[in-house]
Amino acid sequence: MNSIVLYLIAIVLISVIIAWLISHSKQAEKAVKIMTFMIYFWLSAFVQLIVFALLYHYKILA
Repeated sequence: MNSIVLYLIAIVLISVIIAWLISHSKQAEKAVKIMTFMIYFWLSAFVQLIVFALLYHYKILA
């Protein structure tokens, strides 16, 4: 498997874990927990993708 694919799979898994930990700790209704999970998932995924793109651009990751 290509190393970039492995990095992207890792980004998704890390985003799921981060979003679950943050949304699970808050006391709210189920619908609110789902919305906060999605917000934190996409926020962490985009931050990780930006970091990944910068590292790839400067050839730290290959």
